[in-house]
Amino acid sequence: MIKIVMVGLGGAMGAMCRYLVYEGYINAVKDEPLPLGTITVNVLGCFIIGFLGGLADARQIFPPEIRLLIFTGFLGGFTTFSTFGFELFLYMRNGQIGLAILNGLIQLCAGLVFVWAGFMLSKAF
Repeated sequence: MIKIVMVGLGGAMGAMCRYLVYEGYINAVKDEPLPLGTITVNVLGCFIIGFLGGLADARQIFPPEIRLLIFTGFLGGFTTFSTFGFELFLYMRNGQIGLAILNGLIQLCAGLVFVWAGFMLSKAF
């Protein structure tokens, strides 16, 4: 039961943080052609999982319950892969194929780079 509670608590915290970043800050600018809120939380989530995953890999510092809280719960609630997929679909449905491709490439490439950057930074700690 503790595992379910840890995932739920982490998910709630991650979702609230996503809301603060996504709605409260990034998407206040409505004239942007790309979904900067989604890009920001996904890239930031990639950096966080790379960094914390690197620490966990090198030092085994997270007990199983804390891993569930952070990796499954918080980061699962914070990042927005389903939103990313839906936004790509909307671009394509609206005939904005170039923006769909650009958005997809930005998020996939930046995500990979930021997982790597976080992982590499974790090696300095």
